[in-house]
Amino acid sequence: MRIKLLAFDFDGTILEEGMSIPDIAKEALDSIRDLGVKISTASGRKLEDQFKILELNGLGNSRGYPHSLIVDESRIYLLDGEGYVPLRSWNDRVSEEWKRLYPLAEEILLSEVEELKRKGEEVYIHILGETALVRNMVAMRFSTIEKAKEYEKYLSKKLRDMKSPLWCNRNFSLVQILPPSVGKGNTVLALSRYFGISPEEVLVIGDSGNDVDMLDGRYGFRSATVSNADPEIKEVVRNSGGYVAENPISRGIVEIINEFILK
Repeated sequence: MRIKLLAFDFDGTILEEGMSIPDIAKEALDSIRDLGVKISTASGRKLEDQFKILELNGLGNSRGYPHSLIVDESRIYLLDGEGYVPLRSWNDRVSEEWKRLYPLAEEILLSEVEELKRKGEEVYIHILGETALVRNMVAMRFSTIEKAKEYEKYLSKKLRDMKSPLWCNRNFSLVQILPPSVGKGNTVLALSRYFGISPEEVLVIGDSGNDVDMLDGRYGFRSATVSNADPEIKEVVRNSGGYVAENPISRGIVEIINEFILK
């Protein structure tokens, strides 16, 4: 089935050193834009960061894509010919859900950080308060990615055992606590429905822990990853019948686009 929507992560997936997207990757994206494929980011980065990346790389309105931005793993912004405007029907729904659940998330985060510090762990509050209310998540930062991986597994099980409406994921050395509607997978699904595109016509590409929920097949997307991805992510993609590129970062993106869309 033809791919009609491509959604990709930024860091570790398409961004090279200095937040650059090489010409070879932009040329591949130009080609699928010309075929009518919708192009979207699917990132945990906030809106201002994504605008900066687009400006540095000559993307956005001047190039006609990305057609949409997924920011903070939760909110959608659509290119309208002049700039990016919020998809309010989705963004407002997620925000209202988060406002109801934020006090619980804050309580859990503060309790966990206190307990971890009592045990001598080097952990810091990264997202809380007003910033958290805007970004639809709270987060703590660990000293290493390995410590974050270990703790994310523990907290994920704890939240399930508590029958909490909240869930967690990992973004490099961050462990994030989120409401049920937040996450790249659910947000890509909302975007595909807005565009009238079925899940099997969506191709998602990511490389790290907070990409799992869009790569593992639970929403029916086609998935791919780059050669520099975390080993666990490669396993997730393979287990869902997806494609693991032989090339890293932007060259991997080009390989995947050629394999799925331009071949």
